[in-house]
Amino acid sequence: MTKIKQVIIGTIKFLFFSLLIGILLILFIPFLNDSCKNNSTLKKFDVIIVLGSPASEDCEPGSILKDRVDKGIELFNLGLATKLLFTGSSVRNNCTEAEVMSAYAISKGISKKDIIEETRARNTYQNAFYSSTHMKENSFETAAIVTSEAHIKRSCVAFAKFGIKYSMFSANNPSNISQLQLLFWKFGERMILTHHIIFGFPETSNI
Repeated sequence: MTKIKQVIIGTIKFLFFSLLIGILLILFIPFLNDSCKNNSTLKKFDVIIVLGSPASEDCEPGSILKDRVDKGIELFNLGLATKLLFTGSSVRNNCTEAEVMSAYAISKGISKKDIIEETRARNTYQNAFYSSTHMKENSFETAAIVTSEAHIKRSCVAFAKFGIKYSMFSANNPSNISQLQLLFWKFGERMILTHHIIFGFPETSNI
């Protein structure tokens, strides 16, 4: 075997084991993080917080956004809280997620006076930061937080940093995505959460 072949085989082995270790870290590190303090015993809340997702180019809510708002409306109609807080800025286009969610909720019979719009957050950490800021401004202490199933863990870890009492509620998975797409989505969420656990979330001073 030539020296070049040995170098190539060695490089392939190194890359393979590096990839394997990376995958194992992504799969297991999120389970080792205990910063998520989900107060699951709460039955009533001051506010229901619904996390945003990008709307379409014509500012219509996509399936993920609809599912999250629908879950928020369901909890609202069950009497879990008397206010809905929609959080999300415009990330991929000129459509502000909180405003799109608000319009959709109103079309479903929710009164505008029962809605609070948080329009600055551009990521999950900012969702938690700005929503908790709104809670303090309104003297709210407890929140029911709604997001997609795959997004629950990362959202929970983010909200745990801001000293509020909350429980997480999962929206339905969109009917228009396959199980394979859902699997990739969950893996991607684990990658992002692993990065945050190792390197930390951004400082609030940078928001």
